[in-house]
Amino acid sequence: MSKPSRPELIVLATFGLFAAVGLTWGLPGPDTWCVDSMSPRSCGLGAIAETYRPGHFHTYPPLHMAILTLVSLPWIGLAASRVGTSLDLLRAELLHPLYMTGIEGSARLIAAAMATGVVWNTMRLWKRLAGPFAGIGAGVVAASNATLVYYAHTGNVDVPYLFWTSWALVEIDRVAAGEPREGQALLLATCAVLTKDQAAALLAIPLGIYVLAVPWLERRAPIFRRDLVRGALGSAAVYAIVSGAVFNPTGFKRRLAFLFGPASRTWEEYPRTAWGRAELAWDALRSLPHFSSWPVAALAVIGVGLAMRPSAERARRLLPLSAAGSFTLLFNLGALRTEDRFLLPQSLLLLPYAALAFERAATATRARNPRGARGPATLLAAAGALALAPAVLGVASLDATLLVDPRYAAEKFLATFPAGTRIEVLGSIKFLPRLPSRLVAVRPGVEPLADRQETSGVLELVDARMDPRPRSPELIVLATELSKVTMTEPPTRPSGFGLSTYQDATTRTLLGHLADGSLGYVRVLRAACHLPWPLACRSVHGSTGGEVWIYGPSSSAWGHARSAGTAASP
Repeated sequence: MSKPSRPELIVLATFGLFAAVGLTWGLPGPDTWCVDSMSPRSCGLGAIAETYRPGHFHTYPPLHMAILTLVSLPWIGLAASRVGTSLDLLRAELLHPLYMTGIEGSARLIAAAMATGVVWNTMRLWKRLAGPFAGIGAGVVAASNATLVYYAHTGNVDVPYLFWTSWALVEIDRVAAGEPREGQALLLATCAVLTKDQAAALLAIPLGIYVLAVPWLERRAPIFRRDLVRGALGSAAVYAIVSGAVFNPTGFKRRLAFLFGPASRTWEEYPRTAWGRAELAWDALRSLPHFSSWPVAALAVIGVGLAMRPSAERARRLLPLSAAGSFTLLFNLGALRTEDRFLLPQSLLLLPYAALAFERAATATRARNPRGARGPATLLAAAGALALAPAVLGVASLDATLLVDPRYAAEKFLATFPAGTRIEVLGSIKFLPRLPSRLVAVRPGVEPLADRQETSGVLELVDARMDPRPRSPELIVLATELSKVTMTEPPTRPSGFGLSTYQDATTRTLLGHLADGSLGYVRVLRAACHLPWPLACRSVHGSTGGEVWIYGPSSSAWGHARSAGTAASP
């Protein structure tokens, strides 16, 4: 592996800065504000054991969870030194912010490093496909992808699997170029699938074309050549062992049934019809500029066209396109989902084609001005900067959104109330502001206590009626997932996780009564995201930019907020 050049180091350092800003978002705290994150709880509380426990399974494959569990061991050891090795005592101790913050911080540092690796692998791949200039341009496009920057701040598995996948694509290209790297390519692909199953959808077609078909068609190499067979057998063995298929076949089968059943069907966004899939494909294509800018997306379209022109490198230059098509065909059109994280792979694979178009324009400029006239080159550089400006602004907006998360304002508001103030909180812990420890917090819900995610310092209560009046809390705090007008209305479609996420009809009725004042409560705080122009708050997978609504039973709470000088908007 060659060392990065100076321009490449600048790109990597710049992305590192993007990832560092707001890296402590929501910390210190008892959990993370990122939806679907494995950290800090899954890895901190030993959920990896579910992969190998007979008959059990965890939602995600175990590789990244094993990495995070390993770096969590010092915090687990510290907790054990304080309360001993009793599982119940250890679990209760680990839920405190001290340990959860340490574990989450470690996970985010790993994510930031892996996201930087995604940018580096992108540069490496495009340097091979189209030269150093295109490689740097592709790296700049990847580094200015706001969604990648967001997931670099989280313990989510999307960045890790894209790290292994982007590395695998580099090795796949080496195989296509004639190097005996089948074992490395297949092992990296296996690591990607062991991190997140969706990686299989991304790599299936590239492996078929560039590891099987291209060597056979271009060099007459046998399809079942020794390096390939050896690599395939080794990778299959690694997957069978690490995935738990060997040691826990029942649990492995149950996880696959869940993966292709509730995990996919519950959250479908489009109908299972030809028209629904056509609508998905159009929405996916239309969403690409959201990850960067319209000029970059337009240049990417031109770059794809250039890659398709007859040339000695044409087949290899279509490698990223084949991976994007593979993921769209085998995942998006099957799962029927187009959230940011489910289009992030295509954005990282397709948008860098803009570098190919820009490289061709630079080559033409040099050909027309062999003596190095500065005017055309300066205009070309200015055009590139203008094309990238909206993308960089998007990254700045994302980082700023993390820094001014409305939950911070809600925390400041709650901090003005005296010790012993009784509050009720509604919503999942990932969507709630951090609560001052001196307040007495209760979280009512209709679901059994065993179905909830425990939170240190919060008393869990089962209330089938969801009526706060008998308890007379002084404040009711709604999580960002509930601080929406739509949550006061009947659901448009059933939710597979309804009770555990406060989507049930009883809770919706409560939210409606809070909103119309029929319970005798009024909204005393509406914390919302505000940024100065030209920045704009960005919402990613429901985790960022959401509002926080707080209700009080009378004008006393509102009067308290006013006398304390708290900025609050009802």
